[in-house]
Amino acid sequence: METALRLVPMRLFSNAVVRTFAPADQPDSAGTTDRGDRRDGGGVLNNDTPAPDSPTVPGAAPDAILVDGETIVAIGTRAELLDIAAAESSTTAALASAGGVGATTVIPGLEIDEIDCNGQVILPGFVDGHIHSIMYADSLTDLDLSQTKSLAEAVTAIRERADSLPVGTWVVGSGWDLNKWDDPSYPDRTLLDAEVPDHPVAMWSLDLHTLWANAHALEIAGIDASTEDPSGGSFGRDDDGQLTGLVREDATDLVARFIPEPSREEQVERLAVTQKLFLSQGLTGIHDFDGIASTLGWNDLREADRQDMRVTLFLRGPEVPWAIETGWHTGDGDDWLQRGGLKLFSDGALGSHTSHMSSPFPETDGEAENFGIAQMTEDELFDQARIATEAGISVAIHAIGDQANHHVLEVFERLREITAAAEERFDRPFRHRVEHAQFIQPDDVARFAELGVLASMQPRHCISDLHLLHLIDESAQLAAYAWPDLLAAGAQVVFGSDGPVEPANPFAAIYAAMTRANISGDATTSFQPHRRLSAVEAIRLHTQGPAFAAGLEDRRGYLAPGMDADFIVVDTDPCIAEGLNAERPSAEELNAGGLLGYDSEEALFAHAEAIRDTRVALTVVGGEIKYQA
Repeated sequence: METALRLVPMRLFSNAVVRTFAPADQPDSAGTTDRGDRRDGGGVLNNDTPAPDSPTVPGAAPDAILVDGETIVAIGTRAELLDIAAAESSTTAALASAGGVGATTVIPGLEIDEIDCNGQVILPGFVDGHIHSIMYADSLTDLDLSQTKSLAEAVTAIRERADSLPVGTWVVGSGWDLNKWDDPSYPDRTLLDAEVPDHPVAMWSLDLHTLWANAHALEIAGIDASTEDPSGGSFGRDDDGQLTGLVREDATDLVARFIPEPSREEQVERLAVTQKLFLSQGLTGIHDFDGIASTLGWNDLREADRQDMRVTLFLRGPEVPWAIETGWHTGDGDDWLQRGGLKLFSDGALGSHTSHMSSPFPETDGEAENFGIAQMTEDELFDQARIATEAGISVAIHAIGDQANHHVLEVFERLREITAAAEERFDRPFRHRVEHAQFIQPDDVARFAELGVLASMQPRHCISDLHLLHLIDESAQLAAYAWPDLLAAGAQVVFGSDGPVEPANPFAAIYAAMTRANISGDATTSFQPHRRLSAVEAIRLHTQGPAFAAGLEDRRGYLAPGMDADFIVVDTDPCIAEGLNAERPSAEELNAGGLLGYDSEEALFAHAEAIRDTRVALTVVGGEIKYQA
């Protein structure tokens, strides 16, 4: 058999501990499913199908990966893979002569590019299942208020940034969280107007659902006391009906559209810097929710031959007519830029007290009962979801509060027949999603599996929200950040960060899933430890979860022959640790006391903190090293 001449040498990544996370039915390097006593850190694709081997047995994992182009050829020992490469080198290759007539020759030897991994650990590449790349890029440039401890400190930081800019320039930033301030009261425009009168100011809250603006910014936006609240949003007002400068949910669009955007060239440079950060943290791909802005940004980066990671792009509601007109279908695209679905909003966020709840938030300052904000009614959500699905676009709906999640599940139930018809028409799966799914009514947990709806969740939200959980009515007995509950019910779960709301680092997210305690490692802060997840399961939800959500489970999410060569080399083994039982514990044992099979809370936290602090040495995407420490 004649094959084309190999122009790029095969790559052998050796001297490593390879954790494939391959499901039980995947072949090893010899093409069989009988792995004998090999222990390689396997995961599962289906929640009821355990991996064939325990990742906690040291010393028995494969030590090398052989890559040809963008594809994994084999996984095994270095000696085995060298034999395979040698066999490949004896194939007959077709050579084109100067006159265009094919000639044949046998290549006597094949050059192999070998990369020494220095005894470190190879894992499948992580994919962030929910991130905002353009917002993330902007956040690296804009003013960061996430570390401020009081309103006064935040205003001082804003004034100092304004002093460094020409008069009249917008001062933009994000990250303030009144719930973390010494005096947890809402900010208003009074101090901003006094301290920064000559600049329009727009400061996003940490959750990006509330905008804090001064009078100058509101004036530019044409907003005054007579401006009515838009559907799905509101303007903060004092007792006299005057604007406070707080703008919530959909109303923020009326201000944000006046904030100057960077040029296309500047945006590409910002995105390139952000991409390098993502790669350095072990991300080989992302599901990007910044709509047309990210579509343009990644296309520009690609045209400049600077795209180094894989991206699935999601639309925003106003972009649907354009998407339908241009023939946007979920699943179209190529290996590097894939078209995803449409993001809709059901409610707001917990930190802004706008998540739609079945029980009211605690009353503050004599305000009326607040159940949050329903940004769209159930019928409005259904109509938008129907239009998108019939056009070949899957749907991802933001829902944080339990009432929002209930309404969204009702929408997806009404959408079932329409979805089935669209899947038949377009010959592909439409895997609808709920984004965040933070608080779920007990009877709704099983409905995720029953309806085939994915739960796209962010472990860091759980530990960042520890100071907010007093806002939740305990008597409602809601399933909060209930990753294991959903998995046990048979639902598919996808992990991500929601960056820049949370940092993109997936290893910190694994720590959060394992401990449900604050990022510093204080075990006494652990929230509902019976809902912790093992490192192996958390990694699976960061790898196989996003692959399944994108319809790419046959190509990505774990390491096996024939899969895309997307993997990372790290300095910490998440599958073995002192104090972690050598045999895979049962589900009951995993949940017993929330110890996940560790001998003690101390052993669990020691391993979780080591994983949190993991360093990435190499990030390989499509068989090429895209990042090297």
